Amino acid sequence: MLRLRRPEGVQFAPGGTVETLQGTQTLGTTLLLNLVRSRQRINAWVSNSSSDDMPPLVVSLPLDELTKTIFPRRDALLADWQALGGASDVGDVWPAFWRVFWATLSEAQGDAPAAMPHRAAPQASPVATAAHPRAFRGTKFRPPKLALVELDLHAWMADDRLLDGFFARHDFTRWPVLGPDGQPSPADVGQVTPTVATLLARQDLSDDDLHLPLVFRRHFLWLLRTKPADDRIAWLSLWRAFGAPLKGELLAMLARLCALDTAAHKWAELALILPHTRQSLFLSRMLRRRSYKLPATYLNDGQLSAFDAISNDDASFDAFIDVALDNLNRGVNIAYTLIGCRLPSGSCSFKTSTRELTATSQCKEVPVMDIERMLTSVGDAGTHWARRVWQSCAEQPGFARILSETEWESLTNEAADRWLSVFYVSEWSFEVPAVRAAQWRVRLAMFPELQCQLLTLPRERQEKFVCMLYHYVSGWDDPVTLQRSWPVLVPLQARLCRPPFSARAAGEFGLSGMAVNLTAAGWQQLAVMPERSWLAIERACRRDNNATLIRYGLNGVTEALPDFALRSLTYVPKRLMRSMSLIGCLEYNARRRFLHQAASTPWFANKWAGMEAIDACQRILALCVEYGVDSPLPRRLREHLAGTVKLTMAQLARHCGITLARLPSTQLAALDAMVWRHIDGPFKLRTQSTAAHHAVRLHASIDGGNKKTLRRFLLGYAQGGVHTYLDHPLNREWYARHPRINAAVWGTNSVREPVGDGAIKIAIETDPMEILMLGSYVGSCLGLGGLCQYSTVACLVDANKQVAYARDATGRVVARQLLAIDERDRLVCFAVYPYTIDAALRLAFKQFDEALASALALDIYRDDDADGYEVKIIMAMEWWDDGQWHTVEDAPKG
Repeated sequence: MLRLRRPEGVQFAPGGTVETLQGTQTLGTTLLLNLVRSRQRINAWVSNSSSDDMPPLVVSLPLDELTKTIFPRRDALLADWQALGGASDVGDVWPAFWRVFWATLSEAQGDAPAAMPHRAAPQASPVATAAHPRAFRGTKFRPPKLALVELDLHAWMADDRLLDGFFARHDFTRWPVLGPDGQPSPADVGQVTPTVATLLARQDLSDDDLHLPLVFRRHFLWLLRTKPADDRIAWLSLWRAFGAPLKGELLAMLARLCALDTAAHKWAELALILPHTRQSLFLSRMLRRRSYKLPATYLNDGQLSAFDAISNDDASFDAFIDVALDNLNRGVNIAYTLIGCRLPSGSCSFKTSTRELTATSQCKEVPVMDIERMLTSVGDAGTHWARRVWQSCAEQPGFARILSETEWESLTNEAADRWLSVFYVSEWSFEVPAVRAAQWRVRLAMFPELQCQLLTLPRERQEKFVCMLYHYVSGWDDPVTLQRSWPVLVPLQARLCRPPFSARAAGEFGLSGMAVNLTAAGWQQLAVMPERSWLAIERACRRDNNATLIRYGLNGVTEALPDFALRSLTYVPKRLMRSMSLIGCLEYNARRRFLHQAASTPWFANKWAGMEAIDACQRILALCVEYGVDSPLPRRLREHLAGTVKLTMAQLARHCGITLARLPSTQLAALDAMVWRHIDGPFKLRTQSTAAHHAVRLHASIDGGNKKTLRRFLLGYAQGGVHTYLDHPLNREWYARHPRINAAVWGTNSVREPVGDGAIKIAIETDPMEILMLGSYVGSCLGLGGLCQYSTVACLVDANKQVAYARDATGRVVARQLLAIDERDRLVCFAVYPYTIDAALRLAFKQFDEALASALALDIYRDDDADGYEVKIIMAMEWWDDGQWHTVEDAPKG
């Protein structure tokens, strides 16, 4: 068995496969067992050992160099090897013999000496017999004669001991030794018979090298043949320090490291301080990350011992070392990474927390003591901040100041958590690095004033203030205007956190939603806005979904009609909130288009302040008739304009003043009329019921695939097709695939569950308009303005989904639960909302679910079902799976 010598100029890299040249196997397939193309590089896979369980080495060369270096040599060597296999006289293949000798190294197959090959006797000619009639004289056919094989050079060259025996029988006077250059070596003539060892020693090795252990000579010595003796001694000492492995993973990695860089033994020496099981982990990661190309002083024994000490198991040690060496390749020192590894990872998975340790920059001094103070302040729920702030110390210059100068001991857990959010500027928020850096500089400049205002507030009002700050800075994309606005708006936000305003955060979106579209003059108007205006916003935003709609509306109106928005907020704030909640129902692009068109109507295009009072009143009256809104003109003024009464100049002035004072409310009424024309125009449903009123607003608010589905339902409903969606072919197909489902039970309210004295009853809802209110009734994310409001459509139109309401004696919904049937005919019960219901009502829902499952003859999906559930989306395009409801004891408490 032979293995190829490394061609000159070839560099070794990690990865590969083991392959040798044996018997008559072609040299081409062994030299290039596998080619991996990657742009301009090719990995040629070459052996480094005869052991099957030993990882190999990879030769990596540029494509042009590989073509010039490997391929011609491969073809020539292949021809030489094939010539040796069929030689009958050594003289015919003597140059080829020495070319193969100098290009390969033999591998002994065991410690026992191999038998000397014998000459093969020529095959006897066939005898003419009855069994071989064609062999008789006179026939044209002659059996082919095999070539006379007198030499078995393949077998002799497979082992140095056999080759030494061949040399002992060879006549070197007639056929002298040929050197690597192909020229005869005159020193051999008449001298002692050469051996493989003496030839290699004279060519590459010293006498001392020939006495080294065989394993070391096989795996290291050839690579070190041109290196100083100190390097050979260093690698020999290292190999012995690792226990002188004879085979296996450890030997392979040491040999690979020696092949990659003979000066990298200092990196391997670091692993000696580790337990045996972690030595291979370190060497493997060091080879994979190619850290050996860096000075070994970048990682010291103390740091490596620290990684070993903080690792609970081999998996964590492997992950920590991997990320540390990965960071080191990007110029991040080990000390910085070690600090991050020591910090708690929070409740996220180990893989996710380790990914957070990847760094592109480093911080010279991380305030570890201040991070510990911060962690004490945020509590157990805020441990995820530890590695985030460690990363921010490097990526946001000056972030360490936030950690050290914040008075953490004065903050509540919730306020401390939100406080960090104010100053954490991630790439998810601002993708452009320049904008992200500018945002951070502005927030850092704001820090002293923000903390000053925060500490003046009672502890129970701190969370509200930092919530307002977070929405203020995170929703402001332009760092220049943010820099100009905060001296005016930060004191205003602190004012809104003191009495008479609520201590609970409500409407914190409103201020930032308006201010981002205003100029400096507009910010000043906000600062002097009366308390009743802000109280109106606060009361209207007590529910999160309503707050979202009002924020959308305020943001859109201040962008299109800033002066009108400020005037309305000053004089008619409650009326403004109703209109903003309606306008906020419009999807973003539709809202912008609508408000742009509204701004060009006479209601907002006219310069009312520049008109004569009586002319303005006449124009307002005409517009009210045109748009169908109530007139703000007093009765006496309308009669005067109609010519039935005559008013004095003083009376006209007073009545005109009243009319113009009412103008903002009238403009809002006109805006509402235009919105409703846009929302309800195709359906004409909003006056039928409160639920229909809600349904058309929901349609306007949804953006996505479910919008078309809801539109088709509403058009059909307006034409009298109340339950036509139940007969849709897709729903009928679902029932056909689930014959066990009794539609008379599943699609009706035949199953009822009384609660307590019977004042509250639970039943499946059959009114489609009421079904669409399942989120709005309880204020969940499926409600109008909620994040998942689109999912309400699927709960209505899909035959495998139903909603159960708990209603009191007046018909008011007090709780609801979404139910579904999965593909394995099991009843899946989702969470009951709101979370604040009492235990008795939760128990009643559990009993209702069991009664419904019994009536349907279905099992209820349980937590311990290992196969999970699959609830199909039938007619809808998308649906939010809220998660299976736990048992009564484990149900959310609020």
